[in-house]
Amino acid sequence: MQGRLPAGLDGAMPPAAALHGVVSRPPRMAWDGRRYTGPGLARLDDAAARAMPGVVDVVRIAHFVGVVAVSAVLARQAAEMLAPQWRSTGPVPATPPEDAPEAAAQTYTWQLPAHPCVEGLSVTVWCVAGVAGVWLPGGGERHASLRAELAGLLDLPGDRIHLASAGSCIVHDLDVMDAAADAALLSRAVGRPVRIFLQQPAEAGALSLAAQPMMPAAQDPQAPSGEAAPLASEPPAACLHANVHWGVRPSLARLLATPAQAAASARSAAQGDPAIVSASTGGALVHASSTELGAMQVFAQESLLDEAAARLGADPLAHRLSVAPPGPGRELARRLAEQSGWQALPSGAAGAMALDQRLSAQDGMPALRGRGYASAHVRTGDIEGGTQDSWSAWVVEVAVEPDTGRVDVTRLVVGHDSQHLQAAQGAAIHEQPPQLLDSARRLLGVPARFDDWGATAAGGAAPLALAEAGHEMVHAQRDAQEVRTALAQPPVAQGRLAADGVLTLPAAAAIANAIFDATGVRLRQVPFNSEQLRQALLPSRPRATPRAWYKRGGLWLAAGAGAVAGLVTMAWPGKPAIAPTDGPDVSLYSDAAIERGRLVAAAGDCVVCHTAPKGEANAGGLGLETPFGTIYTTNITPDNDTGIGRWSFSAFDRAMREGVHRDGRQLYPAFPYTAFAKLTDADMQALYAYLMVQPPVRSEPPKTELAFPYKLRPTLAGWNLLFHDNSVYQPDPAQSLAWNRGAYLVEGAGHCAACHSPRNALGAEKRGLGSYLAGGEAEGWTAPALNQLASGATPWTADELFQYLRTGYSARHGVAAGPMAPVIHGLAELPESDVRAITTYLLDLPGGKAAGGAERKEAPAPAPAMSAATDALPAAAARQPDAQRLFVNHANGERIYQNACAACHEAGSGPTLFGVKPSLASNPNLHAATPDNLLQVVLHGIQQPANEELGYMPGFKDSLDDRQVQDLLGYLRARFAPQARPWQDTEPAIDRIRKQAH
Repeated sequence: MQGRLPAGLDGAMPPAAALHGVVSRPPRMAWDGRRYTGPGLARLDDAAARAMPGVVDVVRIAHFVGVVAVSAVLARQAAEMLAPQWRSTGPVPATPPEDAPEAAAQTYTWQLPAHPCVEGLSVTVWCVAGVAGVWLPGGGERHASLRAELAGLLDLPGDRIHLASAGSCIVHDLDVMDAAADAALLSRAVGRPVRIFLQQPAEAGALSLAAQPMMPAAQDPQAPSGEAAPLASEPPAACLHANVHWGVRPSLARLLATPAQAAASARSAAQGDPAIVSASTGGALVHASSTELGAMQVFAQESLLDEAAARLGADPLAHRLSVAPPGPGRELARRLAEQSGWQALPSGAAGAMALDQRLSAQDGMPALRGRGYASAHVRTGDIEGGTQDSWSAWVVEVAVEPDTGRVDVTRLVVGHDSQHLQAAQGAAIHEQPPQLLDSARRLLGVPARFDDWGATAAGGAAPLALAEAGHEMVHAQRDAQEVRTALAQPPVAQGRLAADGVLTLPAAAAIANAIFDATGVRLRQVPFNSEQLRQALLPSRPRATPRAWYKRGGLWLAAGAGAVAGLVTMAWPGKPAIAPTDGPDVSLYSDAAIERGRLVAAAGDCVVCHTAPKGEANAGGLGLETPFGTIYTTNITPDNDTGIGRWSFSAFDRAMREGVHRDGRQLYPAFPYTAFAKLTDADMQALYAYLMVQPPVRSEPPKTELAFPYKLRPTLAGWNLLFHDNSVYQPDPAQSLAWNRGAYLVEGAGHCAACHSPRNALGAEKRGLGSYLAGGEAEGWTAPALNQLASGATPWTADELFQYLRTGYSARHGVAAGPMAPVIHGLAELPESDVRAITTYLLDLPGGKAAGGAERKEAPAPAPAMSAATDALPAAAARQPDAQRLFVNHANGERIYQNACAACHEAGSGPTLFGVKPSLASNPNLHAATPDNLLQVVLHGIQQPANEELGYMPGFKDSLDDRQVQDLLGYLRARFAPQARPWQDTEPAIDRIRKQAH
């Protein structure tokens, strides 16, 4: 570092008094490897944002737009008020290079994972006096590339950028880079430290390479029959054409702030010895680091080499040795072949052996077995400008079960030769290979299921299972300590390799090559799909005999009979009691199971309904008002006498899925078992475990006593037969994993339809296409429709809906209140990926195109002031007594608004007294058909906000009489929803809501 850092920039911890920044981005972005090609900023309404108390500055640089404020919630509010409009330039077609093959090519795909949740992590940057201090989460392995990116963005020498890291966490390099670049531009503009919270992309995406198959070597006419032709001494040419630019994209801040100067931040580190990697000239951004690009490249080119050997009828490893140039890489391959006991097969034997194995499998022989080889070569630059070379190679042996597609890695031998290995603590060599197997397991990936909490990786296909294997380690030209150093690097996650990630780069290709050797099936997509492998092996199975057909037919008949029996059982009024137990042994529950159950309970808001005012959590006693009477919730703590402490899992599962108490009583559907039935067995078991480890509370809730005929519980069996489907949620294979995850949460644990769907005369949710989530009633509040969020008068964007569900506030849509506030509390417990999955699903419901990719519609412009809304009234007052009265009432309403409301709801009218300053211009309650929700807030206020940063709102039921409330309602409706018809005869609604307890 040249010179001394200013005070405050040289510490390990960021400044405590940092400001908060939020950045607005286009709905989509594109890049051609040299410049930004996505939508540009056309218009920005920054006057209202700048006028907000607490806003320090609105920063605009080209297409980059950000807000700096004294708190995160105020920064988000101001950013939403900017309402940027983007000039769409249309998608940039990806065109292949001139030398790309015209014929159809094989495509290799590397599915990028949804990386770990980064919620709560932040980057702080302070630019002052030509120096930048940057405080990052996690370790320092990303410092070199980040320093180079910030140096180019800020036009500073690299040694004028001070980087400090705190804590240890797994986070994607590009997430850190984007947050740091955003904070750097904002800090440079305001001259003060700025904190930016990390965000991750909504979709993980995929890398694809289109490969021109290698041509086999010419046959030697003098070669003996059945023997291989001489192998070429040079590798055959191949072209790998990528559909994205083959380099790490720059930071989003650099793309938007300097759109004409946005070259790649870094190139892929893997060397393309046997292939040429070219890139397209445009396309959407890919959230991929240099190691992810390198892993994709190695997977494609090593698979191509293996296919070339197969076409030649040659042994794969012998083929590699024949085409590899002399040097460390070739020597490593030779040593690895010797150490692993690799015996070259005769010409053409590999394919014949695979065929024989498949034929043997038809006769009930054991699993198919094969072996594969792959290697990688990485060349990296060091800080002195030199280069470092590393080689690694894997030999993998697998066993494949044809009936299921399951793959077991039965043996793993790894070789490594590096000129430079990072210093780290390592254990003995024989203890480390299992870590490599774990790395391979993660690298190949286990695609998340729709019921995996906090993991919504793209894909969703069944993974290839990796069983425990034997392992060996061989290294060339390096001593044992260096190998231990390499093995001690952090575990490798799918697509997220260690800094010295050359060690694991060959994993995917080696396993793919072994699977091909065993089955003759070439898998070209990572993570691998066991179902795809099983289907590919189906043609080799014997055709079913008539006897087998009858056996399967009998199974179908049995399944049908079971389904009918299930319907009869559900409809039968009398249900047997399930005997009480001594309770489960809670010591058997793992911490992971209990944590999973906690998340299920949070998503289901169990504690909200099962806790009476001022009562113990989950002890029951809350009265739920329904059209049929008051229903009191039960005690779900593990108390033996008054709770569920003596319930077996079978009793719990029956109650959750069928609505039947342990003693056989039918439960009223005010308990949303109609939604909880969608839970998978794993989630149900986890929820049971979580509830059973909670503190027992002895509490006897009031008994539910409904009027005749609703008190006849056996009649609910018929209700269930008509309206209840107790089947587990089945994912839609045509939709993404995030969509299915969102649907599972909304339809299942979240039971959103319980409040947001209309009900029929018998209290059942209407499930038709036009009724599902079309709006309903809950605890005296109107629950708005959720099936047209993307196409309403003020359409929601994905970011707006995510922020609302996460924090309970959106500047363009208002504050969560009433029954929605505790829902926000529950959602705050869930992983960020789950809330984004809910957003994905809701915005895709019928009613309009998802807002994430559509141009945002403008909300109806409210009248700027009451005087503008009533200019014509005085002239008409002399001729129309009703108009005169209306004018007087509106004038009274305006005075009440100015005295009671404006201080908190008018931008620029003084300090923020209680929290945010939510604008009423686009508040949906003012545009609603009834004034019920607005009355709830005016009379009862918001005593328990969804987020503490929002502050509370006082109620005015004791300070405003009915006439004043009427006048205030009329004024608010006329000013903020002038296109809507005035509410008529609001006195009954005022009287009804005054009497409701809040």
